[in-house]
Amino acid sequence: VQQPGPDNALGRVKFDMRNDHAIYLHDTPAKALFAADERYRSHGCVRVQDALGFADMLAGEQGVTDGWRVARARREETMVPIQREIPVRLLYLTVAVDGGRLVFLPDPYDWEDRVA
Repeated sequence: VQQPGPDNALGRVKFDMRNDHAIYLHDTPAKALFAADERYRSHGCVRVQDALGFADMLAGEQGVTDGWRVARARREETMVPIQREIPVRLLYLTVAVDGGRLVFLPDPYDWEDRVA
């Protein structure tokens, strides 16, 4: 368990999502990872490149901007509940269509065999 703050592996903000796999969106102090071609260095959670900007946008859309500003100024873990649930769908694709042809992509998490 790490204390909240900018050096925490999850960064300054975490976006909880209702799911059975403990997967969520989060910030990161390792911003250089966003410049890498291969960015799959997590355990299933999803790093958000501009997590604070994303949180600002969500807070505005959800009508919780004041609560978000207070939480952001604090140096301790603080939950900011949103007004309406936001559906999130994460897709893990190892095959895509590019210009009408199939492109096979890496499967770094070895999920293809389990799904098949």
